[in-house]
This record gives sequence, C-alpha cells and structure tokens, in this order.
Amino acid sequence: MEKEKLHCAIQIRLAKDDIFFGPGVLTLLKLTHEHESLRAAAKAMNLSYTKANKMIKGSEEALELKLLDKRIGGVGGGGSRLTEEGIEFMESYINFEKEIKKTSLQAFEKHFCKLI
Repeated sequence: MEKEKLHCAIQIRLAKDDIFFGPGVLTLLKLTHEHESLRAAAKAMNLSYTKANKMIKGSEEALELKLLDKRIGGVGGGGSRLTEEGIEFMESYINFEKEIKKTSLQAFEKHFCKLI
C-alpha cells in the first residue's frame, strides 16, 4: 500500500466573538438551496431541524443579514430558499476559501518542499 503524501488541510471558519460559519453551515446552505427545504437539508446531514435552524439563525445574527426565506407549511407546503444576500454571501465564502487554499498550497510547497 502506497503511503499518502504530506499535505496541508485547511478549513476556513468565520468568527466574531465565536465561530459562526464554516464548512457545516455552508453544506447546510447548499443543501437547503438544492432541496428548497431546511428540513430536507438537515435530514440529509443527519441533523435535527432544531439544530439546523439554530446554525442558520446564529450565522444570520452574526452577519446581520437574512440567509433564508422560510415559507410556513400549509396546502402548498412550506420550504426555505436562500435570499439573494444569502446566495451572494455563500459565493463570496466559496471564492474566499478557494483563494486561501491556493495561497496556502503555495506556501506549503515553499516551506515543506523537502518533505513532499
């Protein structure tokens, strides 16, 4: 079996006093966008709806912007959609993450070239 090469693994998290956004909330937003339902997104991640809702609310409070528009159930059923600001924020985070990972890979190769 071939040994895995040394590499760096970076996860980007956003914080104010506490961490409020990272890979988990990003996945939750992506799945909510895909399913148009926070409940379905939570289920896909094996999270309770209460936990998922708390994650979204925490991010919304820290960012001071609304990420999701929620529709209450009824005849047509409920659901959740990302707001325009939510989509823009998610895209900014993804682009920021790509840029940081590219830069960190260059720094890693520079400093650990003898080991890789």
